[in-house]
Amino acid sequence: MSSPLAASAVLFQDDFSVNGTLNAANWDYNHWSQNNNSSFLGQTQMRQNLPSAENGMARIKMDTYTPPPPDNPNAQSNSYYGSEAITTQAWDLTGGALAFEGKFRFEGTQGGMIAGFFSYEKFDIGKGNKVHDEIDFEIITSQMAKISTNVFKHQESGTPQSIAVDGGLGIDHVYRFEWLPSVVRWFVDGKLIREDTQHVPTKPQQLHINLWGAPQTDPPNGGPWGKNPGDPTGPNITDPTLLLAKTPAENKSYYFDVDYVKVERLSTQLGDGGHNNMLGSAAAEAIDGAAGDDVIDAGDGHDVVAGGEGNDTLIGGNGDDSLYGGTGTNLLRGGAGADRFHTADGTDTIRDTLANLNGDTMAGLGANDTVHVEGVQVGRGDVAVAPGTGGSSVTIGGTTFQVEGDHSGGDFMTVARGNGPDAHTLLTFQNFLPTLAEGARVDAGKINGIANEPFLTGDGTVGFTAELKSAASAYANTLGYYKIAADGTIGDVNILFNNTMNVAAGARTVDLGTPADGERVAFFLIQNGFSKFGALPDNLSFLNPGVGTPADIDTGNTPILQSATLGVLSGAAIFHSLSTLNPNDAIQVLSGTSAGGKELLIGFEDLPSATGDNDFQDVVISIKVDTSDFLLGA
Repeated sequence: MSSPLAASAVLFQDDFSVNGTLNAANWDYNHWSQNNNSSFLGQTQMRQNLPSAENGMARIKMDTYTPPPPDNPNAQSNSYYGSEAITTQAWDLTGGALAFEGKFRFEGTQGGMIAGFFSYEKFDIGKGNKVHDEIDFEIITSQMAKISTNVFKHQESGTPQSIAVDGGLGIDHVYRFEWLPSVVRWFVDGKLIREDTQHVPTKPQQLHINLWGAPQTDPPNGGPWGKNPGDPTGPNITDPTLLLAKTPAENKSYYFDVDYVKVERLSTQLGDGGHNNMLGSAAAEAIDGAAGDDVIDAGDGHDVVAGGEGNDTLIGGNGDDSLYGGTGTNLLRGGAGADRFHTADGTDTIRDTLANLNGDTMAGLGANDTVHVEGVQVGRGDVAVAPGTGGSSVTIGGTTFQVEGDHSGGDFMTVARGNGPDAHTLLTFQNFLPTLAEGARVDAGKINGIANEPFLTGDGTVGFTAELKSAASAYANTLGYYKIAADGTIGDVNILFNNTMNVAAGARTVDLGTPADGERVAFFLIQNGFSKFGALPDNLSFLNPGVGTPADIDTGNTPILQSATLGVLSGAAIFHSLSTLNPNDAIQVLSGTSAGGKELLIGFEDLPSATGDNDFQDVVISIKVDTSDFLLGA
């Protein structure tokens, strides 16, 4: 469970306990100017004075009537009259992570307004600010069930996202965002509702609170505004019932009530560009490795640990920790406690025992990420996956953890290998094999080669079988397999089906044997091989061209196929499941799993992918292991 970090110091706080205008030493507002008027938002002119505090609340007020300017007392009002307060101070991450917190509510039910609690990049007076840094909470009063969050990193348009809040926005809640070098985290009443590692601001920020009205009219006000991009099924932001008042008598007033605000410095350790070894304390703290290949052990406490750039090792230790792998290839170990792992940015392995994984949460677990369970072999039949709101609950034995995300397009697979103290299981999420049809080009984003390479790697005890699922081609293709030793050499070359277009019903499943420890199974297709060579003998080998030694996947050379009796088999294109063995590293297969996650399906394209129809249904096979259904075992 992720919880807010503790403060090492309070940098700024206002409880609004003194009635009257907010303290001008602490607060300011956007000042009107003839050109580039930053005090005009939406269809709202901000007051040129600070809001007031009453009964322990800052009352941020918006009126529907705007008084005419002194130099034109007969002017017709065409805007709302809003309020704002901006801290005179700005803060950055130089001294460590920051938290901005406030307790507030919107008074009433009228739509069409925006009440903001946000940090915004500090600009010099008169400077442009379209491209900027910003972190937001916004009450969009047309949608009182959800809080709008947003973040900008040197952007003109942010990345909004609206999240439901228990009880709605008309009652007090404590809103907090934590700004760390590698992540921004949003909380409501101490509950994490959002995190973002892609758009983390870097510039000094001031705290803003304001209330203003969305535009009703076309340019120059740019309205009316439609749906919030972060709430695409919600209501329009502009509410036509929020009427502009033409006279003081028609005016209506609305209030955004703020109980308190504060800015905290969080206990933080920051790495540099080197390879850092960092050890945390027993306190709840933020530890960020920044660039470099870092090793971070957070120790005890409810910590936030971020690797940043580089290939990092992150250890949460005791406590409910949040671990962010960052970019690179990272190893994450939560230890005891209800930990949260964010694996969206790099290639990450979450590695721990079943006992320590109990109660954990994985966010952003992709096809390149792995949950590595130490000390046990777990067959896929012993993994229970229960879909739920926002993700799936995964249960193995007496351990349950949550994996966030939409899993309707695939399933979880296990790779159970090793024995005794070396026993382990790799759990990954893999997409289903795409729907394939003759002549139907597969979307380029789904052409993925071998999706789960560890699944095809043996340990000396696990047996494999291959099944021909379908074949549809103008060619009588030959399909074979071989084994790649731990040192990269290719051996044990065999033919599965001499003619994939003519395989008897009882001959569609073939035993691939038991690969040695670290030995991988791979496949090759000879285009129209049966028409060219007939049934090939059982004396084949792949060799390095011009050398005659066994082919090695690490050389980068395209191997040649030779028969001990027929010699070099030339005159036919050969495509490999391993792209590095194809000319120009062409990807000639795609793969995925099926419902239940017990098989890897591989579809071959029998024309060069650079020029072919890329339908990948010319030959489709299924690979299974004989450990899919055994129970949890040590």
